Amino acid sequence: MNYKELVESLKKDKIDNVYLFYGEERFLLLDALKRIKAKILMPETMDMNYVVIEKDSPEECMEAIIENCETLPLFCDYKLVVVKNEEEQLSKLGDKELKRLTNYLEEKVTSPQSSIVLVIIGGEKIDLRKKLYKFIEKIGKIVYFQRLSFEEAVNYAGYFLKKSGKKVKKSDVEYIVKSVGTDLYAIVNEIHKLVSYSDSEEIEMEKIREVLTINLQQNIFNLVSAIGRKREKEAYKVLYALLEKGEVPLIILSMIIRQMRLIAKIKSFEGKFVDKKTIASSLGVPYFVVEELTRQSKLFKKEDLEKAYKECLKCDIALKSGADSSLALEDLVKKLCKR
Repeated sequence: MNYKELVESLKKDKIDNVYLFYGEERFLLLDALKRIKAKILMPETMDMNYVVIEKDSPEECMEAIIENCETLPLFCDYKLVVVKNEEEQLSKLGDKELKRLTNYLEEKVTSPQSSIVLVIIGGEKIDLRKKLYKFIEKIGKIVYFQRLSFEEAVNYAGYFLKKSGKKVKKSDVEYIVKSVGTDLYAIVNEIHKLVSYSDSEEIEMEKIREVLTINLQQNIFNLVSAIGRKREKEAYKVLYALLEKGEVPLIILSMIIRQMRLIAKIKSFEGKFVDKKTIASSLGVPYFVVEELTRQSKLFKKEDLEKAYKECLKCDIALKSGADSSLALEDLVKKLCKR
């Protein structure tokens, strides 16, 4: 199941008791969670019937799921339990604990009388061959939030602008997406700026060039290149410039993650006779970006990218937990340069 299929099922009041969310497009993933909340919970009792579980220990995570699913909803038909499982804690359960969890979910959570909706949020990629995920596929729904293609990102950008009461030519919307990439968090951030700084109903290209962070993608490219060459001071310089321009720390981080992910995908084509247009289509980037990514990929080993991704996840948790954004990003750059 994908995002659109999930939205359609919710419109038809088709609600499953167990969902597994995963994928690269986190904006749509969180939007889907908001839609489920709005569908099954009431604002006045939401605090009593909405639980978020975030545990590092697989066993503690399992116990928290069972404990919270045992309690019935208060003054509402449903209770929503969300499990943050980005590092696949639950798939690390031993056979005995895993059986206990799966038996509980099958007997209690998915029973006809159940009033629980359990949403497990995974990372960008998961191994669907693992026992837990095969089980979820059998009793519930697995929803994959795939990275958007260039055309899809343009359509979403156009929709957001129209919703904000602005008119923009399609060619100009394409320019926006080419400048910031297909990540919806980055697109929405730039659209907010455009809407805030534009008084007229129609936004002209001149205003877009003036307001848009045209060099955000290039600065991220420069930042990742400095990290690849282990030039810590140079990397800090680019990072500070981004922060001084008022770029949102989470957007900076999401762009770093996106760049690392693109580099990893480029590396997967090494040694294969695949033309650049095919690669561009596969990655969802304009043709001219492929050559730049290819050059940058030579700065990283596969294991470097794996370590970098894990450090980025830690930084993401720190930023969302209220840590000092500048210090968190500085620490990330330091670790990546000394990988």
